[in-house]
Amino acid sequence: MKCRFAPSPTGLLHVGNARSAVLNWAYAKKNNGSFILRIDDTDHVRSSKEYENKIKENLSWLGLNWINTFNQSERTSLYNSNIEKLKNDARLYPCFETTEELSLKKKSLLSSGKPPIYDRSSLYLSKDEINEKINSGLKPHWRFKLEDNIINWNDLIKGQVKFESKNLSDPILIREDGSLLYHLPSVIDDIDEEITHIIRGEDHISNTAFHIQIFNSLGAHPPQFAHHPFLTDQEGKGFGKRIGSLSIENLRSEGYEDISIINYLLNIGSSEDIKAETQLDNIINNFDLKNISSSSAKFSDNVLKSLNSDLLKIYNYEDVKSKLQSVDIKVDLKKLWKFSQNNIDYLKDIENWLKTIEIIIDIKNYEIQDTLISAAVECIPEDPFTYETWDSWTKAINAKTGLKGKELYMPLRLILTGKEKGPELKNFLPLLDKQTLLRKFGKI
Repeated sequence: MKCRFAPSPTGLLHVGNARSAVLNWAYAKKNNGSFILRIDDTDHVRSSKEYENKIKENLSWLGLNWINTFNQSERTSLYNSNIEKLKNDARLYPCFETTEELSLKKKSLLSSGKPPIYDRSSLYLSKDEINEKINSGLKPHWRFKLEDNIINWNDLIKGQVKFESKNLSDPILIREDGSLLYHLPSVIDDIDEEITHIIRGEDHISNTAFHIQIFNSLGAHPPQFAHHPFLTDQEGKGFGKRIGSLSIENLRSEGYEDISIINYLLNIGSSEDIKAETQLDNIINNFDLKNISSSSAKFSDNVLKSLNSDLLKIYNYEDVKSKLQSVDIKVDLKKLWKFSQNNIDYLKDIENWLKTIEIIIDIKNYEIQDTLISAAVECIPEDPFTYETWDSWTKAINAKTGLKGKELYMPLRLILTGKEKGPELKNFLPLLDKQTLLRKFGKI
């Protein structure tokens, strides 16, 4: 089996499109199939190499590997040969109405209470009439002649879907300037690449009706289709390429882990609970297209953030070792991870806890008992500190002062970290030495 993802390089990859990519990739991977990346760059005006490179970079960062990639702009000869076949078979016919004329026809039909379906007036032009129009300088656009039948398929998400072709306008496949609309090159490429499954957004459902007939007209069997509902924001609005804050590029720079994003996009809007998972194979094995709801799901920054935080909590040091080593941190990284991992949303947040080593507050600005300060300094054990040092130190302070609970721990936390709450201090002391503790208590 083969699946594909076909982005247009006209903007950054946002979470809505990324979901389609992840679904196709995971479906292929789970079924021992292949994943193809097609770049739909037939829109020469809006397409750019910069966006194409960014799309590939972000897909690669997510871990989506493809066995083949190609650009539609490089396949003109393949498209032209199929166009000639469709013209010879009378499935493509030239039309000469202007945009204004088509708009007037549409308004007239709507005002009469009729559906705005193209009347096929150009279909009945004779060869002489066509040649006369072309010789007079008119450039035709080309429509695909739909066969009069019921178009239906068993959608892998939506179930049975049915269209009556008589209720559809013959779609325009080629513009007046010769440029191709999405439909024709997409179908031709899917045939050429032997694509067996297409998972895409529900905005393509009516396109699929056209595509099935185009597949048939070119002598090919249509692939299986699945149309997933749109992701929306918390207000129920759809995403677009203009929403840069929810691009994969932005989520990556914010500090999300790639596996968190894949996990979320695969399971959002499904009947499965989304749980943090460190193994990609487990996520894919648990993925089932049948679990995806046919109604829209709301994308939540907070849910994704919580998922990312939960993932970091179950990471072992070995899982993050290489990432931490790329940062200029001059402490024991394994100890730093043990101290901070339960109190970060993103891996980069570890730097905030690293700063607590150097934080020194002015104790005079806080209502902290002098007896506690004196006892704490007097009882500081010899370094190096271990994970047992905190318990032995606080027991010694308790014995001298009688302080316990919040009266003991809260002032110590404030002096040591400059914060009123945070990670367990028993995991913080091994990052310090006696000299650092004395500085924090204002004794050096």
